Amino acid sequence: MAGISTGAARQLRLITFRVGPETFVVDIMAVRQILPYSGSTSVPTAPSFIEGIVVIRNEVVPVVDLHERLYPGSERPESSLILITHTTAGTIGLKVDEVRRIVNVAPADLLTPPPLVRGIRGELLVAVIPSGDDVLLLIDLESVLTGDEKRELQSADFSSPSQGGTSGSSDR
Repeated sequence: MAGISTGAARQLRLITFRVGPETFVVDIMAVRQILPYSGSTSVPTAPSFIEGIVVIRNEVVPVVDLHERLYPGSERPESSLILITHTTAGTIGLKVDEVRRIVNVAPADLLTPPPLVRGIRGELLVAVIPSGDDVLLLIDLESVLTGDEKRELQSADFSSPSQGGTSGSSDR
């Protein structure tokens, strides 16, 4: 279906992931890597919204737990994944419950969410996308963190004294 079409608008490529009971999507181009979550290292001086850090190819990446952020106190899955993403605050890892698949969506399929959305900060939700029996929630990665949190993250120092260059190739 996403193949040849004449005059049709360009399809959006989105990656679907689950957090709590809902399926969310973000632009696939904002996701650099998907990693199994094997824990993070807590940093005592890190901002409270940061669960911890992981090191990926000699880059220190702060991790934000989306499950705790969107559904605080709810039951957690046994295993999680981390989406390594690019934001204006820098590279951040988003801890999610499950990554599902990549979908192609026509811009015309994006529905404007209602002004009041239960359980999610309104600025986080960009669009609602009906997909068969599912409803996908398109979120704005730039709104996962508030403006104050972005400023705090940009000024935080997560680097370790022994951290070398960025040419390493080892993953966690």
